[in-house]
Amino acid sequence: MSFASLSLSPLLVRAVSELEYDEPTPVQMAAIPPLLQGRDLWASARTGSGKTAAFVLPMLHSLVATGAHASALAKSTRDVRSLIVVPTRELAVQIGEAIESYCAYLSPKPKTCVVVGGVSLNPQMLALRGGADIVVGTPGRLLDLAAKNALRLAHVEILVLDEADRLLSLGFEDELAKLLALLPKTRQTALFSATFPAPVQALGETHLHDPVRVNVDGGAAPASGLLVQRAIEVDTD
Repeated sequence: MSFASLSLSPLLVRAVSELEYDEPTPVQMAAIPPLLQGRDLWASARTGSGKTAAFVLPMLHSLVATGAHASALAKSTRDVRSLIVVPTRELAVQIGEAIESYCAYLSPKPKTCVVVGGVSLNPQMLALRGGADIVVGTPGRLLDLAAKNALRLAHVEILVLDEADRLLSLGFEDELAKLLALLPKTRQTALFSATFPAPVQALGETHLHDPVRVNVDGGAAPASGLLVQRAIEVDTD
């Protein structure tokens, strides 16, 4: 199967082809078609399975198909159209770089902002002026920006919760609940998680509507049976 067979925009197919994405990974083959149809998605997928492209490509396709990105850039609002919530700044930056790569042939390019903690708030507030097509961020920083009225989440059309198990295990449960309360009830939601402990199950059952379920790796923990640990004592030299 090719990316073109998934009914993605030719401009996106061209970009991933030049990135040497020869064919879709299992999670991409399973997730992209229902996301293109506007369905909610509940997916088991580990880091390294290709899940970033699985949710970013349909998101970009929707913007291209509707011409929404062109109008969003012209509006003087603080609205966010698509929101990707992640547990760490490193993952947020990685996804932001992937979006930039996939947008190589889109004109105009969707406005994308990566917002994370540990850095000054002001440049991120300036970047969000006029709203954004896609925002990638960590829960705490997103709440900070919302509290300062630097962004509005009331009109989010697509929400992605990436690495949901890590979001909750790292203590973001309360912040995530506050963040989700700012979003509209009518939206498309995709939840990606390597494992499904009780809090993740509750999250999915509460916030997903009739989701398509994608099980790529059985929901096993990433280290389950895959890693061998060794301790090797060496001389000081």
